[in-house]
Amino acid sequence: MSLVTSDPFALDDSASHPTVAGQPAREVNILGLAWRNRWLILLTTLAGFGVAWAVVQRVTPRYTSVSRLYVERNQPRLLESDVQVAQTTQYLYTQAELIRSTPVISAAVSAPGIKGLESLRDVEEPVGFLKQRLNAILGAQDEIINVSLELPDGKDAAQIVNAVVDAYVTTYVERQKNSAAELLGLLQKEKSVRDEELDKRRKALDDFRKKHVELAVKVDEGNVVTQKFAALSTSLNTTDLELLEAKALYNRVRKMYDTPAQRLFLLDMAGSEQTNLRDLEMERHVQEIEQSLSSERARWGEGHPRVKLLRDALEETRDKVAKKQANAIEAYVETVKQRMDLLEQKHAELQTAYDGAFNNATQVSTEVLELQSLQDAFDRTAKYCETLDDRIKQLDLSEQAAGKLAVHILEVAGESKLPSYPSRAKFLAVGLFLGALIGLGLAWLRHLMDHRLKSVDEITEVLQLSVLGVVPHSDSGGDRSRAGQYVALAPRSSVAEAIRTLRTALHFGLAGQDVKVIAVTSPVPGDGKTTITSNLAIALSQANQRVLLIDADLRKPSQHIIFNLSSDVGLASVLGDRRPLDEAIIHTDIPNLDVLPCGPLPSNPVELLNNGYFSEVLETLRGRYDKIIIDSPPVMPVADARVIAAISDATLLVLRAERSTRRMSLGARNELWRVRAARLGVVLNGVPARKHGAYGYGDGYGYGSTGYGNGYGGYGDEEETPRSRKKSRALITAAPTPAPAESVEA
Repeated sequence: MSLVTSDPFALDDSASHPTVAGQPAREVNILGLAWRNRWLILLTTLAGFGVAWAVVQRVTPRYTSVSRLYVERNQPRLLESDVQVAQTTQYLYTQAELIRSTPVISAAVSAPGIKGLESLRDVEEPVGFLKQRLNAILGAQDEIINVSLELPDGKDAAQIVNAVVDAYVTTYVERQKNSAAELLGLLQKEKSVRDEELDKRRKALDDFRKKHVELAVKVDEGNVVTQKFAALSTSLNTTDLELLEAKALYNRVRKMYDTPAQRLFLLDMAGSEQTNLRDLEMERHVQEIEQSLSSERARWGEGHPRVKLLRDALEETRDKVAKKQANAIEAYVETVKQRMDLLEQKHAELQTAYDGAFNNATQVSTEVLELQSLQDAFDRTAKYCETLDDRIKQLDLSEQAAGKLAVHILEVAGESKLPSYPSRAKFLAVGLFLGALIGLGLAWLRHLMDHRLKSVDEITEVLQLSVLGVVPHSDSGGDRSRAGQYVALAPRSSVAEAIRTLRTALHFGLAGQDVKVIAVTSPVPGDGKTTITSNLAIALSQANQRVLLIDADLRKPSQHIIFNLSSDVGLASVLGDRRPLDEAIIHTDIPNLDVLPCGPLPSNPVELLNNGYFSEVLETLRGRYDKIIIDSPPVMPVADARVIAAISDATLLVLRAERSTRRMSLGARNELWRVRAARLGVVLNGVPARKHGAYGYGDGYGYGSTGYGNGYGGYGDEEETPRSRKKSRALITAAPTPAPAESVEA
């Protein structure tokens, strides 16, 4: 997995080089970045674990007690007009709201021993306190209502939950008992009145029959008038009974509506008649918000913005649900009233029709109609009394059924031994994750702040130049002479082998036979270009080539120190005083290698190199030597290297591992391109021994952060001091060692 980032120090030189269109993006291997900074990530992960552990130890634990209820919809059949609705989710949501209603919680708080609990002792409003924390949630996969409460004291939580359940059960049963007893008393009173009326009608009918015996047979024959009168009489009887039932239902509904605490129970009675006026989706949404609020409150605490947002949304949704429920209740009450008014109107119309039919029948046969009227009145009263007897019997059974509990307590709330908050495993897992995430973020920030070139592939991609050689760091103990002649003094060392590999790459990859003058430079001082120059010259001379090493660093020369030569006469003497070359060139102890030292330091180095005579000197030397290696000053501090590179056949740009930055390297490359430096290649110097394989072609390396150690005021190619080597090794040790890459074969 890798990401691409941009470099803020990109330098574009599209005007001077046609193949460059800006700085390429930086591709970052996240896994490699994590591995290189594994100790940092491990440290932050452990720190996150420690912080989470400390939080778990300091947070006051809370315990959740749960009671599980199954509410069975088994209401008594009080009247024929009562709507008997099967067990539905809508009904269960209503019961969940009733459990959390203020009357039920108030009754629970008033129960013996509840107010004295430690959890409620210092609470000013226990009802409001419990209403916010008590949850009654319908199961997602079943029809079980889970009543739960989370408090610091698990025993108190269990006692309060059980008290709330008991208060709900009591309210639920008492409501049914009161409704049944009220209607039973009304029916018994009506039955007593109707029994007296039936006795009177029976006596009147018997007296009339005794007085008019001859009319008994004619009653069964009947006629159109009497048949119509009989039909109206039957309808009037039915309407009377329905009107009585409607009045009884309306009186009970109106009484419950006038009592605010019992209005919610009207939703049960309304049933499916008012379902279209209720927003069932919104009621389910209230339950979902309550579940989310309970979860977020347990996770973040009461004062978290997300908890506040959920609490505000819950209150707003509850208000909407309450309005919907209030509309449904009012609509139900109005429906009952309209039904009663309709029956009254129907009764009045039937009574009018009945009276008219009665008058018509009287005209036909007053005596027959009177007998029929008495008989009908008696039959109607007798039938009505039978109906009342049936209702009273059913109501007696219903009242007994109401005494039986329709709320099944499946699980009584008990004291929880394990805290529900905080969850130790969850807290520790979050601490580990956040710690690792912070560590990775710090590693990423460290990577973004580090602009050093980190691999051969990156050097090739950024500079668009070939890397001709990778030279490991040499431990010369600060001896400039030994470092500069490492190829001769330690021919079997890795440094010597790397220089010989560079020699081969120069011959086949960059220079070839037609290239004789090779300039060696670096972006800034301290990159080791002087030791690379001297060792490359020795390696070329060992290949049976006549080599001349020119120290063109007219500001801070070092080649005379490396080869222990006199610098009284040198390049500055040839260019400035026009001294003969033979007087300045010095033969060394190394076969086939001559050195042209710097000589006395001039006051105008750039003018000496750029006056044209230096080019003539090089042309003269081309005929005498196979290779001419020029030790040039750094590119960025001074302009000398640009002049030398412009008149050379090839130029080597020396970069130091774990030090050269993208900005400086790009700047040096662009400056060399501006003067049309031909055949430009890169040499990577000072690769730590442990990471020599990591700098092979195709792999990257990781390292710590170091400074340059000097500025542009003075420069040199001194080897690392013991103190800097110690620091470099410490940084190397902290970085991972990637797998070795393929080396450049000679």
